[in-house]
Amino acid sequence: MSKRTEFTPEPRRRLPLRRCSFRFAGRPEGVREARYWLDRRIALADAPEEVADTARLLLSELATNSVQHSPARRGERGGFHVRAFFFHGWLRVEVRDTNGRPPTLRIISPDAMAEGGRGLVLVNALASRWGRFRSILGPGMFFELRWDVPEPLAPVVPLPRRER
Repeated sequence: MSKRTEFTPEPRRRLPLRRCSFRFAGRPEGVREARYWLDRRIALADAPEEVADTARLLLSELATNSVQHSPARRGERGGFHVRAFFFHGWLRVEVRDTNGRPPTLRIISPDAMAEGGRGLVLVNALASRWGRFRSILGPGMFFELRWDVPEPLAPVVPLPRRER
């Protein structure tokens, strides 16, 4: 009989998704790829479906804005980064150009028959919070979405300490 103890590893727990990022080409196909990428991450984070729909729309608007002003359209190499942060009850998505160009916010009133020009109006209407940000990698735009998270069924009460 042996008194040796054997270590049996516990099954690995799947940690919740907290943040992720990816770089996309500064072309119209990059916007579609970014939407698909975010959709998969939101599914992993178990966000409500209406939040996923809104997040896809707002990402499309910010990414399209980035692509329209990207140097890749003029034959140069360009692109944009998307970074998503998942928290309990809210999501933050950041879009940043790879060329480090600061985003330009212009207030215009689009023509009623125009196809474009309403992107930031949509972001303003649907996002819980949005704006510009600065990081060491360069400036960009972000939006945040918040949703109601159900409260726990019973409050968590700490157990009293036992005296020894």
